[in-house]
Amino acid sequence: MSEKIIAVALDINKIPYVNNIEVIFTPGKQKIWYTSNTVSIEIPRYIKIGDNILNNLIKKFAKKSKQYNRLEFNYFAKKVAKSLRKAEYDELVFENDQLKHQVMSKLNNQKTYRVRNTKRALSAEG
Repeated sequence: MSEKIIAVALDINKIPYVNNIEVIFTPGKQKIWYTSNTVSIEIPRYIKIGDNILNNLIKKFAKKSKQYNRLEFNYFAKKVAKSLRKAEYDELVFENDQLKHQVMSKLNNQKTYRVRNTKRALSAEG
């Protein structure tokens, strides 16, 4: 019996190659060569504008500033969690721990499944 694996990544190039991934969630239009099942979550223009304003404020008032697209990150995590509630899957693969925690906190799913990040760590969540 084949397991259904879903990958979640902000940057598609940072997700590890797993030959049986069925669906990959990404923001915007990103495609990866080994799967045709890439689900693009479009980020609305008002979120991008809000992130731009927020990043400029942080850059102006903080000494060490990096561009954090917090609004885009939160929007993406919320939409992925909403899609995962409807999907049947056995394992999730995340780009990083921050994305994993953000999506899992919004998921509220009682099912037990395996979660894997790019460091190839497996853990039970649910």
